[in-house]
Amino acid sequence: MGNESAGKRMVHYDLLRILAAFSVVMLHSSAQFWYSLDINSKEWLIANSYDALFRFGVPVFVMLSGAVFLPKERELNIKRLYTHNILRVAAAYVFWSALYGLRDSMAFDFTQVGWKEVVKEMVMGRYHLWFLPMIAGIYAILPVLRVWVQNAERKNLEYFLLLFFVLQILSRTLRAAVSSVYLEYVLNTLQVDLVCGYVGYFVLGYYVACVGIPRKYHKIIYCCVLPAVILNVVLGNVLSLRAGTPLGEIYDSFGLFTFCIVLACFLFFTEVVGKIRFSGKAERIITEISRGTMGVYVMHVGLMEVLKPHGIHCMMLPNIVGIPIYALLCFVFCLAVASLLRRVPFVGKYIC
Repeated sequence: MGNESAGKRMVHYDLLRILAAFSVVMLHSSAQFWYSLDINSKEWLIANSYDALFRFGVPVFVMLSGAVFLPKERELNIKRLYTHNILRVAAAYVFWSALYGLRDSMAFDFTQVGWKEVVKEMVMGRYHLWFLPMIAGIYAILPVLRVWVQNAERKNLEYFLLLFFVLQILSRTLRAAVSSVYLEYVLNTLQVDLVCGYVGYFVLGYYVACVGIPRKYHKIIYCCVLPAVILNVVLGNVLSLRAGTPLGEIYDSFGLFTFCIVLACFLFFTEVVGKIRFSGKAERIITEISRGTMGVYVMHVGLMEVLKPHGIHCMMLPNIVGIPIYALLCFVFCLAVASLLRRVPFVGKYIC
């Protein structure tokens, strides 16, 4: 999950990776009481609004990987791909999944359950770890993807991205906004996930970084951000209130408005932040923080689970300030621990 291209560190993408990692911590901080708060309360509306605002993290992570791994300048050795990139992701998943599972098993009554239940908990791990096997799967098809992407004409790439937009982004948004048995049947029959899924974001990252969106569309993309933010928040709240239960599908990773935010964010860091020249000291600091983001990702949920029973959570203060403060504290703590763990000989690079 590196961030070098042709031997040069891409500091602007390090900064974007840091922002994406913080957004993931923010959405999990805002979701701490998402199911337990009264959806008619001001506190729930604030929490849900933060959740809707910070959904861009995972798509950005995937786009960053596409921008780094798909260009011709990046050499690809299949043996190294498996022994370095995929092995690292797989090892991190196994380690943290087992650790979360063992922690859960401590609550078991071992007179009633056996080792199979413990193993099951260790395999299931935690909900947020799904990202690791997903990205490992994309890495596994990299040799095929690279051949197509690097030899495809621009219009061929744009056709694929159009399919991704229509069959994944628009269909997912329509499904979230409209409750219809017939719509569900048609979309399920189409098997749209087989067409694109997160591979769409992976290729989009390459397209924005290496092919480039024509400059005449930049202002349009940036102008879509504010309406997208407003619609994510408003529709996220309205649809939940109408259903009488928390609903987050409208602003998930494949929601139309989240897609607009993701695209504008990635374009901004590519075209604007990428032109900034940072001092050597600034680069070293940014690089160090960026390298700790994987550790932040895998650890922050566990930290929140440990702190919550002790009364340390996002509702200690009014949650309009409590959520971001709590997220920032969790981010900094996990970053510090990740920095230490990465320096453990032999195993550090495989767990953080």
